[in-house]
Amino acid sequence: MMLLQLGQIADIIRGILSPITNFLLTIVPPGWIMSLPALTLIFFAILALAVGLKYNPLGLSFIGLILAGLEMVMFDPAVLGAESFGGQFVRDPMADFFIYIILIVGFLVLMSSTLYGGDKGPYNFMLLISFAGAIWVVMATNLVGLFLAWELMSTPTYILVALGPGRKAIDGATKYFVMGLLATMLMVFGIALVYGVTGSTDLVVVASVVEGIWGMFATTPNAAYTILLAVVLFIASFGFKVGVFPGWQWVPDAYASADGSVTAYLAGGSKKTGVGALMRILVIGFVVAQTQWVFLIVVVAILTMIIGNVLALAQKDIMRMLAYSSIAMMGYLFIGIASAMDPAVNSVAYNLGVGAALFHAFTHALMKTAAFILVWVLSVRLAKRITYDDLAGLSKRAPLAAGLFAILMLSLAGMPLTVGFWSKLVLFQSAVVAGMWWLALIGLLNSVFSLGYYLRVLRYTYMMDAPDDSRIKLPAIPMAAVVICVIAVIALFLFPSIILDYAFAAVPVP
Repeated sequence: MMLLQLGQIADIIRGILSPITNFLLTIVPPGWIMSLPALTLIFFAILALAVGLKYNPLGLSFIGLILAGLEMVMFDPAVLGAESFGGQFVRDPMADFFIYIILIVGFLVLMSSTLYGGDKGPYNFMLLISFAGAIWVVMATNLVGLFLAWELMSTPTYILVALGPGRKAIDGATKYFVMGLLATMLMVFGIALVYGVTGSTDLVVVASVVEGIWGMFATTPNAAYTILLAVVLFIASFGFKVGVFPGWQWVPDAYASADGSVTAYLAGGSKKTGVGALMRILVIGFVVAQTQWVFLIVVVAILTMIIGNVLALAQKDIMRMLAYSSIAMMGYLFIGIASAMDPAVNSVAYNLGVGAALFHAFTHALMKTAAFILVWVLSVRLAKRITYDDLAGLSKRAPLAAGLFAILMLSLAGMPLTVGFWSKLVLFQSAVVAGMWWLALIGLLNSVFSLGYYLRVLRYTYMMDAPDDSRIKLPAIPMAAVVICVIAVIALFLFPSIILDYAFAAVPVP
């Protein structure tokens, strides 16, 4: 029902904007239409770079992002065709789901950028270019197109992290860059192996060839083992990029040293982009081999949850605590990927696993984006890195910030009355349906363990007195971004079907 209402709203918007749509269809090449949101962001990135030489270009960035969002609604892939650039990129329901995550997080990040960096042309240029690359990453159905889009998205983020305040930003960016290079090499090696065995880099063709190889496993074992090696390389590559075991080491340093707006984008946007790309590779290209790669995903999920939660508990710096918490959250998301069994074997588990992972990606994007922006606002206002001691008495010094922080921490912990409860519940349910009840139990135990550092925030905020009782004046626009996210966190607990139905509708058919 909720999905039908969203579709009706989209139809109304298309009807209102139909004259503009028809005009654009006459001047834009047909093969570019579905990529127009990304192209619009690139155009406004160049414009912001030029205008930024003399004026504040942040307004242009907002306009470009809003236009990209409108173009997503205006051009219906079901009517106009989903492919662009010769089939390298496709706008299917799963791509659209992640694109909306990118645009929402991008808008929130631009709101936060009014506090730091947003008045500079190069800063806006790199953010918008990265947003455009992220859109193409989740649209990519060809491994070569995926590689090019990933580099377009990730290269600006290395520079953005380095532009953070303080010398440590360079250190964090260097570690992030080196790990990114390693992940890129693994990705290229995996693509080469896939092309060598299947003769194609198109995921649909690859899936067809792999299915044939698996059907003749006894006679073509070498080809099958090569494909498995490629899958391992893809999991390792994107594991480095989204910050799960064994490639999580760059996350705390990069997140804690960058400016908070960039950190919010890394946690809420680019990580979800990597998850979207990996899910597309696994559930479309190699779903027939699910019984072979699922063990690796399970191991990654368990170790990522444990490492993230244990190290988060040991932190005193709030940014680093949230960084390790973000690592653990990716472990929970991988439970959904692990539960996505071959639909030919268990279609219910496949749909529930992928849908749960998509839903968690959306909710985590909201929660973590807001949390990092809020901590960044406090850090700028207090002119220091925020530790637990700095949160003492926050309920008196900044009551709104304290309340928002409390709701976000409870949601990240998966407590009722917040969307984080539904997010983890659906993930654990998917593991049970897939016959991996023990994985759901491990996830539940990790969630309980995470209360040790989430509730510590509430204890310092509400139960401890501050040495300085002076009020903290917080900037309106970044705080508005946090308020929007918190309202969504509560509203989606009451009406989870708004996004949950959309997530299950976006599950790809392999």
